[in-house]
Amino acid sequence: MPNKRDLRLDKYDIGVYAYRELNNFCKQYQEKKRKLQELECAYSAPRFDKAPGASCYDDDQTTRAAVRAAMISRDLEMVEQSAMEAAPEEYALFLQAMVEDHTWNYMREIKEMRMGENDFRWRRRLFYFLLAKRKYIV
Repeated sequence: MPNKRDLRLDKYDIGVYAYRELNNFCKQYQEKKRKLQELECAYSAPRFDKAPGASCYDDDQTTRAAVRAAMISRDLEMVEQSAMEAAPEEYALFLQAMVEDHTWNYMREIKEMRMGENDFRWRRRLFYFLLAKRKYIV
């Protein structure tokens, strides 16, 4: 694990382990987005790997893929909505900072984020609070 301190969110009734859960949930964003694209492609076109005359889709497999896609889509939406509420002006950069776990310095220097350091830190705490509410942690 990298040498990174946990964010203190006691004020929002979010403990250390709940914060770590939320942080790791955000780190899965890119992976889930890729998985959602794979799932959408999987059940958007028929596969002809069954015997002639048989159905192209296995109902259970298609249903499972659709349910999985809906769950992943809901997870992605939770992260995106929390980022949008926390930082509507710089939503895209703020979302990138949260899901890739970048520091303010990195976002400021490399990605040219206009948000100030104190504002970024406050909005990051707000983001985790909003996400915790959406995940029913608080």
